[in-house]
Amino acid sequence: MHYGTRAGFARSLALSLIAATSIALSATSAMAGPIYTFSVSSGTQPSNVGVITLTQDGAGVDVKVDLLPTGVGAIYGFINTGGPHTPFAFNLDAGAAPTISAFTTPPNGIYPTGVFSLNTGGGDNTPFGTFGIAVDSTAGNGTVNGYFGDLAFTLTRAGGLDTNDFVTNGPGGVGGSCFSADLSDGAAGNTGAQDWAIRTISSGGNIGSVPEPATLSLFGAALVGLGAMRRRRKAKA
Repeated sequence: MHYGTRAGFARSLALSLIAATSIALSATSAMAGPIYTFSVSSGTQPSNVGVITLTQDGAGVDVKVDLLPTGVGAIYGFINTGGPHTPFAFNLDAGAAPTISAFTTPPNGIYPTGVFSLNTGGGDNTPFGTFGIAVDSTAGNGTVNGYFGDLAFTLTRAGGLDTNDFVTNGPGGVGGSCFSADLSDGAAGNTGAQDWAIRTISSGGNIGSVPEPATLSLFGAALVGLGAMRRRRKAKA
């Protein structure tokens, strides 16, 4: 492309940088959801059985299920009991199938009686319905084979994943449950499905427009270009 004057070149450069900044903003802001928490549950166990937290982690999401003490010298645990019941399950909006890039707790998804793995075919947790994604376990059925601890992993998918992409299993994403688990209270021997349906924003709000450092650099370069163009115009006048 031929530029007839320096001012014309500066103007074209500034416009190009602004366009690049706009593209970068749209690319980075898509993966910047707020921190969501789910602290109220329903089912066989009490309503304060545990807290689920979704935190944006770059283009992925950290999922943590913090199970609380049972009050009888133990904490609640994930189990397989059939029924059909799934150790942990949730729903995502339309998009590529997710993958677990890392299990934080238990390390590598491994615990004394089994191994956790992601099942993109989903699973059931009666009476809370069917979920699109499940975390299965190789452990045998019942409390004796349960995992009594927190569950934490990082979830990713092609094109990125946002904390807003976690939806309910209700028709069209309306109503229903966001998460469900098959739990045991350990010593007391009560087992059954539990669901979490209400989410709250614990931090961040709608931060979808916050740019990354590279984006800020592009934006700054665009402003420099505009400033140079204006100075040249004033000098010419």
